[in-house]
Formats: sequence, structure tokens, C-alpha cells
Amino acid sequence: MKVSGEQVLSGSREQVWELLNDPDRLSRLVPGVQKLEILGPDEFAGTVSVGVAAVKGVYSGKIKIEDKRPPEFYKVLVDGKGAQGFMRGSGTIELQAKGPNVTLVKYAGDVQVGGAVMQVGQRMLESVAKMTFGQFFAAADAELKASAKGVVARQGILINFWRYLVRLVRGFFARS
Repeated sequence: MKVSGEQVLSGSREQVWELLNDPDRLSRLVPGVQKLEILGPDEFAGTVSVGVAAVKGVYSGKIKIEDKRPPEFYKVLVDGKGAQGFMRGSGTIELQAKGPNVTLVKYAGDVQVGGAVMQVGQRMLESVAKMTFGQFFAAADAELKASAKGVVARQGILINFWRYLVRLVRGFFARS
């Protein structure tokens, strides 16, 4: 399954780079993260709870970051499994400055999925991935905006889902 997209975040490229490389902050922003621990330089292990249809379950895995070119690019390798199946893949993150406090994040990846989770079909998996990315970027944008004001953003599954929906609706009307 291929995943790709782009999102605009409210921060300089350096601020976005710092956010995307901070495991403590990422553990608050990625939907469903229960645990994220550092194994070594640019290597992490984690546990994520996903609750959508047959994809529902707890998955554990490892993440490795390679080919870093701060503050513009890195490659991510993921390998995870749970009772419903496994996932293995790689992707890239590219940051482009679009203004003093505006950064375009481009992401692309290829993921192989197997086991019972594969039975839900590629369209359902793509929808889950799109929703998860949307929630993550909505939470990341809120984090960057709050940080610029010197406050801490409230994070949580419901508030981040709401942020995702608001961004989705605004994007729809911006294209019209």
C-alpha cells in the first residue's frame, strides 16, 4: 500500500524538524501511542493502540530513522506486529520552508501489510492511514502554534480528532 500527502504546519522548518525528531513530543501527538522508548540514536520501539474496524488492536514495533539531512529530509523504516497482523515499510519526510513560520511537510511511503488485518481491504486501510495522518498533523500544528505563544497545547484523542475534522472542512472550502 502506498501512502503520500502533504500538510502545511505553522512553524519554521527548523521548528518542525525539531518537533518531528523529539520522541517525547511525538508520543503525545501520534494517535494511540501508549509507549515510545529510545533504543539508540534514531531508533525507537513503541506500542500503539488502533481502534478502527478489523484493524482494532494493540501493535508493537520498531522505528528507525536514516539518511538525515537536517532540517529538510529523512527516511523512516517501520516494522510492527499485533494479534491482527503485521506491517513493514519505509517512507520519507521532506520539509520545505514556505514562509518564516510556514512549512510544507511532504510524506510518502510504501507499506506491506499481512495477516488478518489484510482482510479489511486496501481501501479501508488507506482510510485509516489518511485519518491517522490527519489527526497527527492537526495535533502537530496545534503544538507548534501553542509553543509559539509560550503555552502547552492540550492533546488527546477527541480533541485531535476534532482538529482533524476542522482542518478537513477548511481544506475543502479553501479548494472551492
